[in-house]
This record gives sequence, C-alpha cells and structure tokens, in this order.
Amino acid sequence: MAEYVVELKNITKRFPGVVAMKSMCIGIRPGEIHGLIGENGAGKSTLIKVLTGVNIPEEGEIFVDGKKVSFRNPVQAREAGIACVYQELNIVKQLSVTDNVFMGRSIKKGPLLDYAKMHEEARRALTSLGHPEIDVNMECGKLGVGLQQMVEIAKAVSYNSKVIVFDEPTSSLTEEEVEHLFKIINMLRDRGVGIIYISHKMAEIKRISDYITVIRHGQW
Repeated sequence: MAEYVVELKNITKRFPGVVAMKSMCIGIRPGEIHGLIGENGAGKSTLIKVLTGVNIPEEGEIFVDGKKVSFRNPVQAREAGIACVYQELNIVKQLSVTDNVFMGRSIKKGPLLDYAKMHEEARRALTSLGHPEIDVNMECGKLGVGLQQMVEIAKAVSYNSKVIVFDEPTSSLTEEEVEHLFKIINMLRDRGVGIIYISHKMAEIKRISDYITVIRHGQW
C-alpha cells in the first residue's frame, strides 16, 4: 500500500513570462489534514489547479495510490478521487440541493433523470455530514452560506473522494459555522480521507493541521 493517497513529484508549471511552480513536491497521506500556506502569488492556486486537472504541468509526475496518473481535465481528476471545495462556492442558487450535488453527473433512468435515486444519495451524503434536516428539494439560494458549503462538501463526499481540498473555507463563515466545519473536516479525516487545507489564518492552520507545507515563489 502506498504511503500517500496523492503525491506530486517535481511539478513545474509555466505561464507566459513566469514560472508559477518549480519542482514542487507534496504528498498527502490518507487520514491526514495537510495545511498549505504561502503569500498571495506563491503558487497555491496553481498547485490545486494541477491537482484537480485544470492546469497541465510541463514537468513532473502525479501519483494516486502509488500509481502514476495524468489528468487532462477536471473530470479525470474527480474520477480519480480528487475534489475541491473552493472559497467561492460552486453553487447554482436557483437549482435544488440535489441538482447541485449532482451537477455535471446526473443519474439517468432511460432518457429521464432518476431523481428518486439522486435525492436518496444526496440525503445520504448530507446525513453522513450530520445534516439530515437539509431538504434536498430546496433551492440552494435559500440556505445560509454555512449550509451551502455543506452541500459542496456533500458533493465531494458523494464522489467517494480520496482527497478533498478546502480553499480558504472559513472566509465567509461565522465562528459557530467555523467550529462545525472543523468537526466535519476531522470526521472526514477519521474516515481516511486526505485533506488539503488552505488558509491565510495561521491560528486555524496550527489548530487543525497534522502537517504543514509552505510554498514560496512556486517552490516547497
């Protein structure tokens, strides 16, 4: 069994006029909360985009469970078990909770959407996060920011994700919502999910992280 559920080795990513990431290495163990810090422009976003298949690196290797992979798009990364809960939530407020959980991967029964199954799986994911009270038929826009974030996490959980990235997840949350989020993250860790936690709030990083990686000028 591989030590790391996901590992990036010597990743280099260039954009016109700039090397955004140079020989970057990072490994995420199962059941580990891995803090990722660095000033604005250090390369954190580039690393996450490489990991989630948004950007394709010019050099380096990516391994999932010890096997070399090559992500050409976000769908391939998602199918490999990589999910991200972004600072700007990827929620369509006019759509239902279920539609948001299954955005881009609807379950069909013949030519029609199988809403019975999608509702069931959305409820199961939310219940596993301690939120059975969320109505999966409700428009997401009617939920508070904290509960909208739970819908995003439920989406990641429903993928059976091996690694979930949390990108500045507390920026719009109340103190009470932050405490609840930390309980959810710790619960996911205890289930063996690898967590990458990105934040500028050092108190949060020190409190929740098992391990911390610092990025500076695109390097470890």
